[in-house]
Formats: sequence, structure tokens, C-alpha cells
Amino acid sequence: MFNKVILIGRLGQNAEAKTAQNNREYVILSIATQESWKNDKGDYENRTEWHRVFAWSNLSKFAKTLQKGQLVTLEGILRYREVEDQVKKTTFKHRIAEVHATSIKRLSKIEAADDPADGADDQ
Repeated sequence: MFNKVILIGRLGQNAEAKTAQNNREYVILSIATQESWKNDKGDYENRTEWHRVFAWSNLSKFAKTLQKGQLVTLEGILRYREVEDQVKKTTFKHRIAEVHATSIKRLSKIEAADDPADGADDQ
């Protein structure tokens, strides 16, 4: 049995640093990936998928330096969480997928020369 996710995509917004109830620091990243294909008419079509990524502990220190538009590659594990939403006084339960990163690397250049180039494996 194996659970591994590899993504290459761009940040849709700056990294969002948070603190969990147990005082552990983590960062939430919104990563966009895109696929393209030719349809039956020979025209290209695109689909963008958005991925919610969590970076914990030491990896969060690097992840919080990431900015909107930067290209990154990351590895992680896929986790599911059940949530409840209410629509017109009716409660709906559904599962959402999240990626918990184990490594992140920045692929695009950055402005600041002293920023680290990548995040170390941390899980």
C-alpha cells in the first residue's frame, strides 16, 4: 500500500501561516496545476485543478516564504477529511482531499537572494 502525491504548479496566493491548537506551526498553500489536451475538433482545451496543501513543522518555515505566482514542486500524502456544510438549513456531509507535504522545492526565481532554495523533508 502506498500513498504519494507529486505536484508541479503555481501558488494562487501567498502562503498562509497558521498555528494549530497544539501550538504547532503550519502553512496552507493553494497550488494550481493545469492539463491541456486536444478535443475532437482539434482545438486545445485546458483544465486547472486547485490543491490545498499543508506544510507542517520545519517545512512550514520554508513554505511561508512562498509567494503568489511562484512555481513549485512538492511531494506529499493525500489525506481526506469529513466536513459539514449547511445549505438552506440542511446539513450536508462530504469529504475533502488535502495534500500534506513532505518536501517542497521552489522552481521559479525569487527576488531576495538570501531566501532558501527548497524545504527539507519533514514528517
